[in-house]
Amino acid sequence: MSGFAGVICPDRTTPDPKLLQRMVDALTFRGPDAQQIFSRPGAGFCFTLLRTGPSPQAEQQPCTLDGKLWLLGEVRLDAREDLLARFGSAVSKPLTTTTDEELFLEAWRFSGPACLERLTGDFSFALWDESTQQVWCVRDLIGVRPFFYAHVAGQLFFSNTLQVLRLVPEISRNLDAHFIGDFLLQSWCPDPQRSAFSDIRRLPTGHVLTYSQDRVEICRFGKLPIEEPLRLKHPGDYVEQFRFHLEQVVRDRLPVGPAAVFMSGGLDSTSVAAVAKKIQLARSVADSPRAFTVDYSPLFDDQEGQFAGQVAAHVGIPHAVLNGSAARPFADWDSLSIKTPEPCAEPFLALHAQHYQQVSSYSRVVLTGDGGDDILTGRAWPHLTYLLRKGHLHSVAAILGGYFVRHGKLPPLRAGIRSLFRRWLGRPDQAVPYPTWLNPDFVRELHLQDRWRELQEPPKFEHPLHPAGYASLTSAFWPSVYETEDAGWTGVPAEARPPLLDQRLIRFLLRLPPVPWCMHKQLLREAMAGILPDSVRLRRKTPLSGDPLLLHADKNSWHPTLSNSACPRLAQFIDLNSFTATSHPARCLSLWNEIRPIALDIWLKSVENERRIL
Repeated sequence: MSGFAGVICPDRTTPDPKLLQRMVDALTFRGPDAQQIFSRPGAGFCFTLLRTGPSPQAEQQPCTLDGKLWLLGEVRLDAREDLLARFGSAVSKPLTTTTDEELFLEAWRFSGPACLERLTGDFSFALWDESTQQVWCVRDLIGVRPFFYAHVAGQLFFSNTLQVLRLVPEISRNLDAHFIGDFLLQSWCPDPQRSAFSDIRRLPTGHVLTYSQDRVEICRFGKLPIEEPLRLKHPGDYVEQFRFHLEQVVRDRLPVGPAAVFMSGGLDSTSVAAVAKKIQLARSVADSPRAFTVDYSPLFDDQEGQFAGQVAAHVGIPHAVLNGSAARPFADWDSLSIKTPEPCAEPFLALHAQHYQQVSSYSRVVLTGDGGDDILTGRAWPHLTYLLRKGHLHSVAAILGGYFVRHGKLPPLRAGIRSLFRRWLGRPDQAVPYPTWLNPDFVRELHLQDRWRELQEPPKFEHPLHPAGYASLTSAFWPSVYETEDAGWTGVPAEARPPLLDQRLIRFLLRLPPVPWCMHKQLLREAMAGILPDSVRLRRKTPLSGDPLLLHADKNSWHPTLSNSACPRLAQFIDLNSFTATSHPARCLSLWNEIRPIALDIWLKSVENERRIL
C-alpha cells in the first residue's frame, strides 16, 4: 500500500521541513511510484504512491476538491456505483476515471461524518480542514490497513507506518510495559489502542479520531451489525447469493494487471483463486492470477503444495512453490533488510518476507483466503438454542432430521475456530502453563498473573447465530494479523487483500443459518461444485500435518535458548536464569511460549542499535 504521514500544529506553525523529508524518505519503500511533501501553516503531509488499482488512484496527495478540505491516506472503496449514485451528484467525470479519494470527498461534502457509516472497503486516512484546522482520522471496520498516531508536544503526528513516527524527536522512546506484558503472555497485545511504545497509539477499527485545538477525541462510527437471520425459499438460493457476493468481493480487489494469490491446499484460498481466474477470463485480461504456495516437504509430509498444484492445474493458473523445509526458526533475522516495528513471535519471519518478495516480482496485489473459518466453520448449538428460545421446536427437529438424512449423523454442536485464533487470543491448550520465567518484579508491577487469568476468559459473545465468528471479526485479531502482512513488516511494496473479510460478504454470512450451511463449510463446498476439483472441494479441513518449530527442535537443528549476548534490557521483563533452566526441546507443548523471550530479545537489540529505546 502507499505510505503516508502527517504533522498537525494547532498554533498554525509550519512543520519542520527536515522532519517531513526524513518521513518521506522512510516511506519510499512503500511507494516507489511517487514521493510528495505538502506543507502549509498548521500542517505538513508526506505521501509515497504505490499504484495498484483496480479503481483509479489519486496521483498526488493530499488531494482536494475545493482547496479547503484535504485527504491524505489509503482509500480503497467497494460498491463504488452505489456511492456515486448517493453522494456523487457533483462528480462530472465518469466512474471509470473517478478516484476513490474523489468519491469519498464528495460523500463527506454531502453528509459529513455521517457518510462513514455507509462506506465499505479498506481505508486508513486523515481529513484536514484547512480553514478550521480540524482533523478527522478514520480506520475502517475490519482494520486491514493500519493507522498510528501520537499526541505530544502540542502536536498530532500520524502515519500508517509505526517506524516513521519514531523519527519524531518529541515522541518518547519509552516502551509500553503493558504491551510487552501481553506479548510475553500470549504473543500479541489484544488492546486495540496500545503499541510497543508508550507515546504511539493505534486507532481502533471502526473509529474516528477528531483533533481540534490540541484536543483528541475518539469515537466509534460503526460496527458489524447483528441482523435478522436470512430465510430464503429454496436451498439453491443461498448458494446463488453466496456465489454472487464472492465474485463481487474478489472482482473489487483484483488489480487491472497481474494478480497473485496466496494459495494453500485448503478450500478458502483455492476458491478465491478459482473465482479470480474466472473474472480475469471474463475481462479478457491476459495476465492470469498466479498462485504462490509454501510447502514444507520433506521436513514433514506436507500435502499443501500437492493439493494447491491440483487446483492450479484444474483452473489453469501458474503456480509457484516456495520450499520452507530448510527455514530454521529465527534464521537470518540479523541479516533481514527490515526490522519489525514491534516484537514478533513468528519464528519463520524470514520465510514470510521471502514469500512476499517472491510475490512482488510478479504483482503488487496478492489476494488471500483469510477469514473463511470465522463463520463458514460454524457451530450448530447457538443456532439451535436461538430457535428454541423463539419457541420453534418444530424447526429444530426439521433441521436436525434433515441434516441426519443427508449426512448420516447429527451436525457438530461445538465446531471451533482455527487453532491460530485460539493461540492469538491467548487461550492455548490447557497443558501449556503460565510462563514461569517472567521477572517477579515485572509480574508484581503489572499484576500479570491477574492479567493471565483475564486473557483466559472467553470473549464476550453477542451474536445469536455466529457468536465465535462475530467475536473474532470484531476483535483486534484480524487487524493484528494484517499488520504483519503490511509493508511496514514485510518491507515489500505488495498489498495483501482478503476478499473473505469484505464487509458485504461478512454481513451476508452472519445472517446465514449455521445448520446446514456453516457445518464443515457446506455452503462454500456447494458453491465451488464444478469449479474446484473434488479432491480439494470435498477434502475435510486438515491442520498442517507437522509443526516446523517442534520438528526443528526435535531434530536438534535449533534450540529455544537466548544468545550469550542477550539485550541487557531483557532482564527487566525476563528472569534469565529461570528461562535458561526451563528452556529445552523436550517441553514441546510449551515451546511456543518459550520463543517469546527469544523474539523479544531480538527485537530489543534491533531498536537498541538504533539508540531509540529507553
